[in-house]
Formats: sequence, structure tokens, C-alpha cells
Amino acid sequence: MRHLLRRVAGVGRLVGLVMAVVLSYTPGYAQGISLIRDAEIERDIRLYATPAWQAAGLDPAAVRIFLVNDKTLNAFVAGGQNIFINTGLIIKARNPSEIIGVLAHETGHISAGHLARTQEALKGATATMILSMLAGLGAMVAGAPDAGAALIASGPQFGQRVFLSYSRTQESAADQAALKFLNDTGQSAHGLVDFLELLGDQEALLTTNKDPYVRSHPLTSDRVARLRELAHSSPYWNAPERPGYVVMLKRMQAKLYGFLRPVHQTLLRYPPSDRSIYGRYARAIAYHQDARLDAALAEVNSLVSEWPADPYFEELKGQILFESGKVSRAIEPYRRAVALLPDEPLLRVSLGQAIVALEDKALMPEAIKNLEVSLRKDPQNSFAWHQLAIAYNALGKDGLAAHAAAERYVLAGRMREALAQARQALPKLKKGTPNWWRTQDILVLAESHMDKSGKQARKKPPAKKPDSDGDDH
Repeated sequence: MRHLLRRVAGVGRLVGLVMAVVLSYTPGYAQGISLIRDAEIERDIRLYATPAWQAAGLDPAAVRIFLVNDKTLNAFVAGGQNIFINTGLIIKARNPSEIIGVLAHETGHISAGHLARTQEALKGATATMILSMLAGLGAMVAGAPDAGAALIASGPQFGQRVFLSYSRTQESAADQAALKFLNDTGQSAHGLVDFLELLGDQEALLTTNKDPYVRSHPLTSDRVARLRELAHSSPYWNAPERPGYVVMLKRMQAKLYGFLRPVHQTLLRYPPSDRSIYGRYARAIAYHQDARLDAALAEVNSLVSEWPADPYFEELKGQILFESGKVSRAIEPYRRAVALLPDEPLLRVSLGQAIVALEDKALMPEAIKNLEVSLRKDPQNSFAWHQLAIAYNALGKDGLAAHAAAERYVLAGRMREALAQARQALPKLKKGTPNWWRTQDILVLAESHMDKSGKQARKKPPAKKPDSDGDDH
């Protein structure tokens, strides 16, 4: 696993997509599950899925999308309203409707409550474990070269073998629900049927050779035939692909290819003669992976020049410069990315980290502002808390720095460190402020955890009354 750990320090992310990979070996599991985060891909997948979520009566803001760094075809639901989708499925999708169909099917599982009714949904991996694992990933890659809020981890019981396995009855119900959601939103189920037919010939393969989707979502020829019959009767069966969705898919595939495939494979698929937006996107990333700074900048600069209002091209330029050691030059592209898409927390974390890395006290307030805005939208990003702690510490705001560090350690499940930081923070924060109350909560949580683990008895925080000019705000 060491070669993967080296990638944490040397590669960073997929543009916004954090490519830090941390896997832990567990006896009995060939590999864990690695997650990647990317502002663009997460947003596009959410755009694909939102109509089905709304048709199902779900609150889109309550559904979380996780990208699994795995080349096989799979998507699954775990821990409630959390949809996991493999990068392999995105890369191999022939059109957006295949991904949309799969997302609609998984939404069917959520709306029907199948996960809650499955006794061993994750074979011992509880929803709490999964969510806490996901929340604390950032601390594992603290110090990685990119701030894209890379949160990657694998839990000791969370591997490819713990995917939810549905019954055939549940699969049929999810099929029916998916068809309804797609019809209600005027979309074709052609992609879902085509995707299942693509996997249908795997039914006879040995289990070890099947894509995980086949193992976790049992397929039969009768089921697929019935689904096709019902889908074909829909008035939207021949609905065309939406051009904007096609562009999004091609961009996602180019980005994933550039970051996840060897450089020579990327250049074979996207040769220099390919001057499309997708070819240049993929090559800019591949050249960056190959430490060819000038070539990477030439490609990304051509994209920025033609599409100056695209935040993700600016983000990629910032990433290339930052990870190439050109930190001061990375600030402006990141600033432009944030200005173009101010509600995207991952972009603000990237900007915040780049500013923190400059170690310029005059700029620290800007870093703090961006990190705090990001954390209001994505409070489970422990890497952002880590960067915020560094920024506060640089300005001598010890109480706020300790509070941010405590938040980081709680998310990482490191309760001993969280307790120590919370105890340092409390007497330095203004009593009654949100940060003071939150630090109290962390103390209770951490002390309770330590008591239960038998490692440390509960201690009361210092009784000294905090000064009125504490560094809270």
C-alpha cells in the first residue's frame, strides 16, 4: 500500500478531485474502498440525479454523492441517503442516460427503504461507522499538496465485499421506481436498460470475475426483458440525450482518465492532434502528472483563454501551479475560480490552503474567510479545519486555532487529541459564543468517548473565567 500513500504526497487530486488515496489492509479483504472528491464531477452527478430525487420526494440537499476510485462498474447505497458511484462506471458509460438510469435505480432503493430492511446491509459496518469514516478522511491527508478537500479513507470493515446485496424482489421494486421517476421527469429509461443488458452476460461468470454491480444487484434475463418491455412502452423511450449532459459526461471522463490512468494511456486516447476541450483537459492533467509543467500550462491556458468564465479550468491551473511549487502564482487562478463559483466549498478550501502555504500574515484573513465560508457549507471537511487551525495560529489566535484543531481531530476519530485541543481552547474563547459552545460539546463528546474506552477519566475544564477580550469572534 505504500505506493498509494506516496500518491497522497505527490499527486493531490483530480482537479478539485482529490486524488489522495489511503487504504488500510484488513485480513480477509483484498482491498479497501478509496474515495475521491471533485467539485465539478460531484456537481454534475448531482445535476444528473436531482430530477429523480425530486420525483421520489427526497430533499436533494439531504442526499450525498461519493465517488469511489474503482475501475469496475458499480453504484450502491449505504448509510441512509448516500449514493456511491464508481469512477469506472462514469468512465465506461456510453451516454449520460446510462448513469442517470443507474442513479434513478439507486434512488428507488432509497425511497423504498431497502437499506433499512436489510439485516446485514454492510456486514458489520454500521451507518455511523461509515459516516464518521467519511467525515474524518481529511485528517489522514493533512499535508497533502492540494486542498481540494480530499477526504479519502478505508475502514477496517469496509471493503469491496461489504457492498449491499439486494434481493430480486427489491431489485424489481427499484426498477419499477426508476421507471416512474424517469417518466415523471420526461427522461428515457433506454440507458438503464442498455446498462443492465451490458452486464447481463456476466450472470454466468464466476462470482470473482463479475463486476460488483452484478454481485450486489442480482440480474436475470427475465428481469431485464421485463424492464425493457415496460420502458419501451414509455412515451419518453426515444427521448434524445440532452446536449449539455453529453458535454458534462465527456468532461468528467476526460478528467478521470487524466488523473486515474497512466500518462501514456491518456495520450493514446487523447493525442495531441485532438484539440477538443476534452482532449486538452485530459492532456493538461496528464502532463501535470508527468511533471511537464510547461506543457500542462500550455493546454490549460488555451482552455482558460477560450472559456474565461469556467471555474474548473481556473481551478486546474491553480492546482497545476500549486503542486508544481509555484504557490504565489496559484493564488490568482484559485481566486478567479472562487469568484466564478462562490458557493462551491471545495474551491474555497483550495484557495485557503494556497494562501496558508505562502505564510504571509497579511493574507491570512483572506484564507480564514474562505475556509470559514467553506466549512459553513461542508463542516465535515477535516482538512479545511486543519488549514484553518494553521491560519489562526499564524495570527496568534490560539483559542480559535485550538478549537479548529479539536474539530479536525473529532472528525478523524482521534478523541485524545480532540480532548486536549478543546481543553486548550475553552479558556481562550469568549464565553457564550458559538465556538465556545461548540468546544463544550467537543469536550463532552471526547470525554465520554475516553471514559467508555477506559483510557482516561473525565476531567473538568479549567475553572478560570475567560477574559472578555478572548480571541473568539
